[in-house]
This record gives sequence, C-alpha cells and structure tokens, in this order.
Amino acid sequence: MTTTIDDLVGAWKFVSAEEVFADGECRPQFGPSADGYLSYSPNGIVTAVLGSTTRPASAAPSPEGATDAEVVAMARDFIAYGGPFTLDPDTDTVTHHIDIALFPGWQGGTQVRTFTVHGNLLYGKTLPATTPDGRSFHVELTWGRVHA
Repeated sequence: MTTTIDDLVGAWKFVSAEEVFADGECRPQFGPSADGYLSYSPNGIVTAVLGSTTRPASAAPSPEGATDAEVVAMARDFIAYGGPFTLDPDTDTVTHHIDIALFPGWQGGTQVRTFTVHGNLLYGKTLPATTPDGRSFHVELTWGRVHA
C-alpha cells in the first residue's frame, strides 16, 4: 500500500528512538527517559522536538540567565528543528528540509527517513551515520498519533 501525505499529517508523540549499531548493539538515543513531538502540517511543514527528560536544569528563571555550561548540558541530549518536508511514496521516504535547528549545522540540510505507518504508529529509520570513533549506526524511531 502506498503511503500518502494524509498518512503523515498530524501530530505524533514520541514513543522510542533506538540507536542500532552495525555490530548489533542497541541503545536508547536519548537515554532511559525521553519525550517529544513530531508534527506534519497539511501545508508541508515539519517540526520536531525531542530529547531526554532527565537533562540537567538551571536555577535561572529564563534561558538568558543560564550559564554557558548549563546551556551546553541542557542541549546535549535534545533535538529541535523545523522546515518544509517532501514525501516520496515510491520509496516510503520523507525528507525534512531544515530551515531552523538547535544544531545550526543542520540548517540548510536535510534529514531523510524511511517510514511506515501502521494504524496509529509511525515507524521511521534514519540513514546510516558514523560515530566520531568510526562506528556505523542508524536510528529507529517510533511515534504514536496524537488524537484531539
């Protein structure tokens, strides 16, 4: 069955993100406790916000008051980005064209996912990547549809 934009459009709540290494090791991408949302709008915009729920907090009442070290620690296990998306139903891939991101190196780039939608679950898989120490891996993501 061909996936359509109607299968993607809506809000999705984070279920899991597992880093799967070529040597067989699997581990949660954001540690033992994570949360987030992924939203595909009918006009072709995607937003993603996800990360560890155990990131260290700052005593500052606003981001401007946090120390540089606190900001680094808070951002370490967190992803946020947005921009247009395109769908290729022939290959079941969705491409996120990143306009703005917590990690500026992603801006102007793309994030490509293969995906399948089964009922109220969205399963995604990233393209292979390499860790700084040379290990190959991909991430398998699961999202649950948010109902109004």
